[in-house]
This record gives sequence, C-alpha cells and structure tokens, in this order.
Amino acid sequence: MALMDKKRHQGRRARRPDNNKRRRAGLFVFIGLVVLALGAAVAYGADRAIDTVLQADTGSVEQVTDPTPEVAVPEPVNDEAAEAVTGDEEEAAEAEVVDLESDLAIKEEEAMEDEAAPIAPGDSTMYLSIPKLGLSNVTVQDDVSEQGGLMAGAGHLPGTGFPWIPGANTYIAGHRIGYPGTPSDHIFFDLPSVGPGDEITLTDSLGQTYTYQVYEVLEVDPGNLGVTNPVGNDIVSLQVCIENYGDYATLGPNWNVRLIVRGERVA
Repeated sequence: MALMDKKRHQGRRARRPDNNKRRRAGLFVFIGLVVLALGAAVAYGADRAIDTVLQADTGSVEQVTDPTPEVAVPEPVNDEAAEAVTGDEEEAAEAEVVDLESDLAIKEEEAMEDEAAPIAPGDSTMYLSIPKLGLSNVTVQDDVSEQGGLMAGAGHLPGTGFPWIPGANTYIAGHRIGYPGTPSDHIFFDLPSVGPGDEITLTDSLGQTYTYQVYEVLEVDPGNLGVTNPVGNDIVSLQVCIENYGDYATLGPNWNVRLIVRGERVA
C-alpha cells in the first residue's frame, strides 16, 4: 500500500510539469493570438485611416474643382476712354446724317431749279408789281430813254440781266414825278418807303413769274455804275432819283442822288 501510494504520488508529481508546460504553451499561443489580433486591428485601422485620408483628399479635390465652364472676365474699361469713343462715334454718325441731308437738299434744289428753269422769251418786255406801292403789272421796256421806256412806265437798263438769266441783276429805273398823263407819272414816287422784307414781282411776256424780297436800300452818286453789275445771285434793282442823300421831301429840280432798292429772288 505504501509502495502504491508512493508510486501514485510520484506519478502526480511527474504529470504536474507537463500541465505547466501546456499552460505556458497556451499562454504563449494566447499572447500570439492577441498580438496577431492587435496587429490585424492596427493594420485594419491604418487601412481605414488611409481610406479616410484618400476619401478626404478626394472630397477636397471635388470641392475645389468647379464643374462650371470658365467665363472670361472682361478687362476693366476706362470710362473716360469709352465715353470719348462713344462721343466720336456719335459725332461721326451725326456728321454723316448732316452730310446726307445736305446732299439731299442740294439734289432737291438742283432738281427744283431744273424743273423751274425759265424759258427765255422772245420778247424782252416785262411787267412789274410792287404791292407796298399799289403798283400792278407796270410795263417795263428794255429802254431807259425819256421818250421810250421811261415814258411808258419804267425802263430796263440795256446791257444788264433779265430774270430768266441765272445770276442776273435785273436793273430797272423809273421817275418820282414823271410825265403827267403818261404811265410814268409818279411811278416810283413812294419808292423810298419800300424796305427790307417787301415784295417785288416781275412777269415776262410768256407769263413766267419771278418773285423777289427786298433786302437792301442804297443811295449812290449818279456816276456809280457798279450798282448795275451782277452780285452772284438773282436780284432785281429798282432806281429812282432823289434830290440829295436822305432827302425824300424835296422834289427837284436837281436830282443829285440815286436811291436803289434791291430784292433777292425767292421764288
């Protein structure tokens, strides 16, 4: 019995070291598993962290990338320069309009002149009307002799223009007193009362009418023949003798000054 107990006791003592070895081996295995688990956890966490960083990077890229098409931003414009350019363009446009209007006006005027160009009559006799003086269709002959045109009414100075000639100075003379019982009697007696704006009308033998508007009154010496010359546009000049400069009351006998009323053709 004692021997059997001793053997049994020895057997237990012999098995204890094995159990300790197993325990230590299991502990090592456990520790190894823990280390592996920690390593896996660390690796997984690192991957997640990397994924997170990548996602964060991707997100940041998406945020800074603008899918909207780029729009060119206009450069700043100098307001003064822009106004100057605009002003120049407006002035050029206005100048062009003025030129066009001027061209049209010139063409219309030329067309009117062509259409209204008078025909030179075969007979130089004319008829004078001055509404201001109550004169109507006074006969005007191409003669200023005392027994000719001046006796018949008024006379056209030979060698001067006629109203149907462009640029003419149609020069007509008459008496203040004239000859009693003839058309010349007091024909231009009130001519000094005619002034700027008054109307003068001439009619030729074909019935063509020329209308003038008074624009000037002159007083000259008898020897001043320059007043009979053309002036560049269509005018009529009416002459009467007066006693002296500015003297319209004295009725002769000297008649030292010539009073001339000029009218420019308006129709």
